[in-house]
Amino acid sequence: MSESEQQRQSRHEAASAAALEARKQSGVPLDQPFDCLLTSVEENFDLAIVIAEIGDQIAGCLARRGDLNIVLIAAGDAAVRRRFTLAHELGHYQLGHGPSIDTTATLNDQSDPEESAANRFAAEFIAPQQAVECFVESLDDQSPTLELVCRVSNHFAISAWSARIRLETSGIIEDPKLIRRLDKEVAGGEQKACYERLALADRDDLCALQAPQLPRLAAAVSESAFADFVGGTISAQQLALAVGASPAEVDELLGGSVG
Repeated sequence: MSESEQQRQSRHEAASAAALEARKQSGVPLDQPFDCLLTSVEENFDLAIVIAEIGDQIAGCLARRGDLNIVLIAAGDAAVRRRFTLAHELGHYQLGHGPSIDTTATLNDQSDPEESAANRFAAEFIAPQQAVECFVESLDDQSPTLELVCRVSNHFAISAWSARIRLETSGIIEDPKLIRRLDKEVAGGEQKACYERLALADRDDLCALQAPQLPRLAAAVSESAFADFVGGTISAQQLALAVGASPAEVDELLGGSVG
């Protein structure tokens, strides 16, 4: 194992350990899923959660406005994506990474140390290995099929893709040929028919809010000037100040939609 691989493994172990400590702080047992991830995060960590339209390319942000630590989640994303993004931003916060803007690309960036660590944190926080193992063991049929992926996905309220990866990182599915087949099935959208056949519905929690219930503002945010952002009256310069990025970078991410 090379030095870089050792460093990567060390980062992943540290991120997983931090996620397990955060789970303890949340009060949710390691072998159980969250009833509402957003509620648990907001009640147990110094974060105010906002779900709002934040530009087509932005999945989430970790920002600071005055005394407020704020997580922004894209209203345009599916609930399963919102949950993972929320856990990812919590990872940035707990690991001390500071303000950030995350796109779909950065959320999938395994080469960036901070993004990779935040991803590992998110996976372990939402679906700890112990919880995944316990759930799979509770099933009558533990065959490593797309049905298993869908059941894990539904139980933890995560995407089929995240569930497939979690089954691999938990050591439950290890055969490379099988992993490639499952990846092909998920990429082809075959999980949708599987969800319907098994009558698996997504969790009805705050991350699943839809219009006209949006934007969703934390109480602390609704009383602050930050509410102007989700109200559409913020400039690229103001958003840049909030997330520690350059105005040009923010404006590019937003497709030049803000002045």
